[in-house]
Amino acid sequence: MSDYLTGEEALKALYAQDENDEPEYDPVHIIFHLKARMKERGLTQQQLADMSGVRQATISQLCRGNIERLHIPTLEKIAAALNITDITQLLSFLPESEIMSGGNPYDIVFENDKKDV
Repeated sequence: MSDYLTGEEALKALYAQDENDEPEYDPVHIIFHLKARMKERGLTQQQLADMSGVRQATISQLCRGNIERLHIPTLEKIAAALNITDITQLLSFLPESEIMSGGNPYDIVFENDKKDV
């Protein structure tokens, strides 16, 4: 006899789980810092598009945090145009549990957190 549930039994077990059960994994959110890097360099979206060969519409989506489909070659072109060699200047990865708890284990400074000095 198998230790694994199959078919209908597996579906019933899946939907019978308690909603309070802890998830088996901690989803990671990608924080894209493109807007801040462009501001530091005084670049517009169109200027970065011209420099990188990436469509301005794509850069606009990335600046708004729409990174559902981030292609590595696109990221490489943007990083090269901005002369970025350390990818953490462009991307940060933050576990959902840290976002929910308000923690910041990587000491990431988000654009909204910056204080005027």
